[in-house]
Amino acid sequence: MAPPFLALMLAIFEVGIMLFSEYVIQHGVATAARMIRTGEVQTANMTVSEFRTLVCGNLAGYLDCQSNLKVDVRKFTDFDAVSLPPPLDANGDFSAQIGGTYEPGDPYEVVVVRVYYAWSLFTPGLTLMDNMSDGRRLLAAGAAFRNEPFASS
Repeated sequence: MAPPFLALMLAIFEVGIMLFSEYVIQHGVATAARMIRTGEVQTANMTVSEFRTLVCGNLAGYLDCQSNLKVDVRKFTDFDAVSLPPPLDANGDFSAQIGGTYEPGDPYEVVVVRVYYAWSLFTPGLTLMDNMSDGRRLLAAGAAFRNEPFASS
């Protein structure tokens, strides 16, 4: 009785930690996206690596931001024009189109911020949770908004 019970408890614990981590990532994205929306990122001429650091600064310390996090920021003229590539390709790997785009936009433009984190599963046999080719689970967070008017410098 003990092995199945322990496996179930470990799986419940992992799912709980994973969902909490996704919430933490969403909070980090919301905080960083607000700086794009208000024009702080644009007026500071923030690079993609600086923006990534901004997102990572709002995450929990146990998340490996440097090797597992992809940031995708795209601008559009209006909400009808939004067209986003899928984060994973047909093989279950990060799409080549994810992580290379960083367009914080100008005033009144629509911006979509997406952040993806590759979560390494630690519970043995929990393969029903993985959706990446290497056995990891893709966690996602995002924000879509229209930039506010801001003074550029």
